[in-house]
Amino acid sequence: MTEKKYLKNIRLYPHYRLWVNMMIIGPVLIPFMLFKGLNYTQILLLQSISAVAVFLFEIPTGAVADKLSRKSSLMMGSLCMALGLVIYILFRSFYFFALAEIIFGLGITFTSGADSAILYESLDRLNRKAEYQHKEGHAGSLVFIGQGLGSIVSSMLYKYSVYSPFWISVAFILFSILLAFSFHEPDRLKSEHAYSKHVWRSIKIAITTPRLLWLILYSMLIGFALRVSFWMYQPYFVLTQIDIFWYGLIFFFFNMVAAFSSKVIGARFYEKRPRHILLMLASLMCISFILPAIFRYPFMIVILALQQIVRGMNSTTTRFYINHQVNDQERATIISVVSLAGSLGFAILSPLVGLSLDKNGTVFTYLSVGFLCVTSTLCLSLFRKYQKSMKKKQAITNC
Repeated sequence: MTEKKYLKNIRLYPHYRLWVNMMIIGPVLIPFMLFKGLNYTQILLLQSISAVAVFLFEIPTGAVADKLSRKSSLMMGSLCMALGLVIYILFRSFYFFALAEIIFGLGITFTSGADSAILYESLDRLNRKAEYQHKEGHAGSLVFIGQGLGSIVSSMLYKYSVYSPFWISVAFILFSILLAFSFHEPDRLKSEHAYSKHVWRSIKIAITTPRLLWLILYSMLIGFALRVSFWMYQPYFVLTQIDIFWYGLIFFFFNMVAAFSSKVIGARFYEKRPRHILLMLASLMCISFILPAIFRYPFMIVILALQQIVRGMNSTTTRFYINHQVNDQERATIISVVSLAGSLGFAILSPLVGLSLDKNGTVFTYLSVGFLCVTSTLCLSLFRKYQKSMKKKQAITNC
């Protein structure tokens, strides 16, 4: 009977991931915010507020999933995300939008880590954890395909009703609550430590484990670069005179690239070392910012699509890397620690990107972000070499 419940979790997982992420507002989100009276500085400031909220809530909510219940965490997350969207629909004040971003950020943190923990632990109980990366990639590809199809519909609906893509997204997220309720909570050892001690123990593990520390620094870079890239699409489309009618089709193309990357390219590089894949993804981000700034033509959306390869492969590879380093007791919390690093990087730098877009323009901002990515990628490579050299010295000393 228990085996059937774990099999049900594995079958249910991609459907939950699909519906909780079926926000079809991507192509029209920035036009919608501009319609609400915001400028780019305010838009990116709101995203920084959201990232700070994620930073503050990420570990506590991850600990809730570890200490109490994975599925309850998922249900609370979906409810908060739906409420955040509703506030955006009903109000026009910057302060209400800030409240919406905080609530939405809380929702993201409740789901972050808890969903993949259910999948990994269900596979582990069936002695099938080697399939984790494949299952995660399959789920990710469904999300991207769903969002891609939704992008086309979103642009069409937006022409007739500004709010309709948002109400539809709210309905999809609420449906995911029913799917979360259907999960079977995996039997597992729960941390024997008190809540606060569990949190600090998990942070200590993440910081003192060299591979996890490197991954935290990597996540700061990619968390910033990936998130800010979304908010920089609209300025580039305007720069290259792409009409809003085409936004839906462009986002459909982007999501198909992400889906292909998650399911096909990820599987092709399955036997590669995860760290090598992550450095490759960071290099793609460098190219995707610099070349479009130099060659400013509509067809450069093909180069922008390199970011979707990163989007498609990053989460699966990162979580695969983490899951092989940690125990069940701290799994969701440590996944949250790594995710927190990405939120921190975005929270610090995103307001500067908004200011740059308003003051210095699109080209300067793209080049600045691109060179930041190049510098950070080189530093990550050198830091890992340093970690390896220190490990060798320690081994010699111990001998």
